[in-house]
Amino acid sequence: MGIKLSELETFLAVAETGSFSLAAQRLHVTQPSITSRVQRLEAILGCKLLERTTRKVGLTDAGQRLADEASIALRGLLRLIDDFRQQANEARLRVRVAATPTLAARSLPSVIRAYSERYPQVQVELLDLQYTDALDALDAGSADFLVAAFDERAEPYPRKLLWSGEMVLVAPSNHPLARHASVAPEVLVDYPLTLIEQYQPTRARIDERLQELGLSMPPAKIVSNLNTLVGLLDAGMGVTLLPRLIALSGSAAEHRIISLKGLELHRDFGLVFPRKGEPSQATQAFCEFLERNLKPETVARQISS
Repeated sequence: MGIKLSELETFLAVAETGSFSLAAQRLHVTQPSITSRVQRLEAILGCKLLERTTRKVGLTDAGQRLADEASIALRGLLRLIDDFRQQANEARLRVRVAATPTLAARSLPSVIRAYSERYPQVQVELLDLQYTDALDALDAGSADFLVAAFDERAEPYPRKLLWSGEMVLVAPSNHPLARHASVAPEVLVDYPLTLIEQYQPTRARIDERLQELGLSMPPAKIVSNLNTLVGLLDAGMGVTLLPRLIALSGSAAEHRIISLKGLELHRDFGLVFPRKGEPSQATQAFCEFLERNLKPETVARQISS
């Protein structure tokens, strides 16, 4: 239609105040601007909206109809704009943290509580997700970042390393390997590993080395979580791979830690961000808080306890 909101707003100001000069004061513009806007609106609609007298400005029948409808429309539009602004403000003060189940259950709640106590105006939401689901949440925009160990699935995403931990073999004290402080990868040809899914890439590194020697590892047994894995160790069953920090903590520390000779194995831990867009200020501030407060030693104790 070519009608500008400023013209409708100007018309309503004149209709409500009954004066071009008072409307100009309300809208903080000059009186000629008020006159020009009303005249343009009348030209577009093809009808007279205002009756001008020496004492007052009144509404014509058409002007009254427009004032009634425009008032309703503009009030609704202003409410909608306020809603959008409120949602934007809430989004600026909200941080949605995705984490894999063990970290979500053991390590992050205490950090989130400490942050919320210090910055109560910021709402921090914790999303407990499996690794692939967490990356999907980043892509969908329903998570601001992910706290996890890195693996090949995270390679296309921006990441920030918090720390890197050596991976070691852990065996029950009665296991044949327990008498060694370190072993060559070749010995694992005779000993199937028991692993959680996240440590499969590390096992693949070992298998690649063995394949170079014309050897292969027996299939690994996969368990669902770290508690099950440590429970099997406690029962004297199997050999596993763990980050050294976790192997030195909790009941895992009661078992034998064995290094692998000539093979550098490590697991990187940190923050994974969406592939598009920049983190909000609230997200950046919370990530900085995580860096200061999410220490590897604490995480290891919490995960293995």
